Amino acid sequence: MTCSILGDNPFPLGSEDAPLCRIATLFVQTKTLVTLPGLHATQRTALTEDINRQRQDRKRPPLTAEETTALWESAVDLIIEGNDVLIRPDPENMPLAFEADEMLQELLSKQHIRFLYARHPAVMQAIRERGEYWRISPEPQSADDITRTITESRIAINGRPIYYYSAFTGRRYLTFQTFAELEALPPDELRLHLAEIRDYSARRNRSGCREIAFFAANSSFGTSCFAKHDFEDASLPEVQAWHREITERFHQAVPTGFHQDMPKDLDWRNRMFACLKGEQGGTVTDEALQGMTPEFFRQIRWLPGGRIENGELIFDTVFSEWEQDPKSAELRGLCDQRVKGFVCNYIREFGALQYVNIGGVALSMRRRARAGGHRAYIAELLHPGTSTPVVRIIRIQQWGIHQHLDNRKELLHAIMEAEEYTEYTLDRRLGCWELGMPLPGRIDTRRIRETYYGANPEYHGTRIWATCYERDFIDGMATDKIPSDRFQDNAFALSFARLLGQAAAPNMVVGRTAQDGTVIFDSGDEMLILDRKGYPQRLVVADHAGTFSEYELPLQTYADAYAQPVLSRMHLAGDPAAFADAYVNALVNRLSEMQAEYHQQQRAFDTLFKHSKQGEKTLAWRWAKVLARLSATDVTALGRRIRDTLDRPE
Repeated sequence: MTCSILGDNPFPLGSEDAPLCRIATLFVQTKTLVTLPGLHATQRTALTEDINRQRQDRKRPPLTAEETTALWESAVDLIIEGNDVLIRPDPENMPLAFEADEMLQELLSKQHIRFLYARHPAVMQAIRERGEYWRISPEPQSADDITRTITESRIAINGRPIYYYSAFTGRRYLTFQTFAELEALPPDELRLHLAEIRDYSARRNRSGCREIAFFAANSSFGTSCFAKHDFEDASLPEVQAWHREITERFHQAVPTGFHQDMPKDLDWRNRMFACLKGEQGGTVTDEALQGMTPEFFRQIRWLPGGRIENGELIFDTVFSEWEQDPKSAELRGLCDQRVKGFVCNYIREFGALQYVNIGGVALSMRRRARAGGHRAYIAELLHPGTSTPVVRIIRIQQWGIHQHLDNRKELLHAIMEAEEYTEYTLDRRLGCWELGMPLPGRIDTRRIRETYYGANPEYHGTRIWATCYERDFIDGMATDKIPSDRFQDNAFALSFARLLGQAAAPNMVVGRTAQDGTVIFDSGDEMLILDRKGYPQRLVVADHAGTFSEYELPLQTYADAYAQPVLSRMHLAGDPAAFADAYVNALVNRLSEMQAEYHQQQRAFDTLFKHSKQGEKTLAWRWAKVLARLSATDVTALGRRIRDTLDRPE
């Protein structure tokens, strides 16, 4: 069933022939899309009048008041932005928004239909329960993206696009500069715009927001400045005089820094962007997933998966779009087949679920680069009968069958080497755990199916498996992203320094380095857990990647590297000397404890990996080297070496 259109056909979106009007209203009751210029309110009136004309032609009475109300209540506000249609839902009637969504999918691809009002709890929960976090219109992050958003928000009512439009509130912002520039318009256009501003600044939309607001103006300036003027019938000199008078009042009501439209200026840009976002603007925030910082949430790219209705799993229809158009770069970038595997795993394991949302975690969350095919995902799922969702982190194994096939290995060898790497990864975790590295208490190993289309054409179309590791989300702050002002509190700073020093000791012992030999520590994997009062309670190392990479060099070699966590924060600490002492003492004490534990239980440590693969450079080999190095280390001398680095003039 296709919608009828009253007004210009806006499809295909983004084409040169597309109309300039960015406001549209979809009436679910009559399956009509209205795109006539104006406001959502005037579009509702326009459809009512059009229906009544048709009824009159058929000699039928006009719509009753009740019928008109029902028609208007079926209206869903839309905003056209480039290639996308944004749905501004009524939080109290989300089923209507989803019904409109289904109708729009007959007119354009689902990937180009998004939802606003994500901060409203009812909207967020409804979208979450459909497994469609990816449908929420993303909030721009960079200065360039914000500037572009502001520039592209210009919109008209009946004349020129003189307003900055908030898609979230429906409010149009008029700046002082734009208003002052109306003076240069032809007389008829000047009259039109002044009357338009007078009329619409006095009106409110169905969200309760004024249709036109005056950007950065104080309470001395507003719609009352226009109300008494008859711009339509007065003489031109009168209209021009009124415009000059109102311009002067507008000028006085706006701070000097906002007299010009300056998207490149930080203060102007931030204030305008805050206006355009509105009270309900933006994407899902840190409130969406318990314990997740806004910074982390912004690094998630939510992906299509599936929704669960009456216990049945229904994969997102955007996957079917991709199957019909496999060459589409947009759909290929959006549809991640691994997500289907994750969702299927959860359904097979848990049976009934309320919902599942899967997102990809951006690499920028860490300062170190990843090798191989490593990729991280996040999953949010809700079990029936519970109110708190479970949040899990999923990491794809760095070297799997896919990567070995890319390296021109035969399939059997690729499978065997991938399995050996799985064992190597889990054994490294065991070794870290044995040496006291504060790792997450549990990790689950799972597999998902993939179809290979990599660099080795011989195996294209072959079904293979990817190994992934899954753990609970850690409700904490990455140590490298703690706000600097927290270190002014000595109690916080010293507790943090002790925990970081304790974590540094096993990290040093297991030789955790990148491929280039750079030490991996305090770079995004170390998560600080706070107590109820907001003070450091414990530290968890979320990922043991890079462990046992370096096992030959004396530990003193890395004294400078392990001084960096202190050097990078000493200028922030209220008591730098105490901060440094707390860190170094904790590191030295923990190393001494590790030595003592090894000497007391040497046989248990030495035989831990006798069951594993033996030979040069195997984990068993590396484990023996690491233990020998620990035993031979002069811990006191190492502590002095780190202190010397801290005391060295810059």
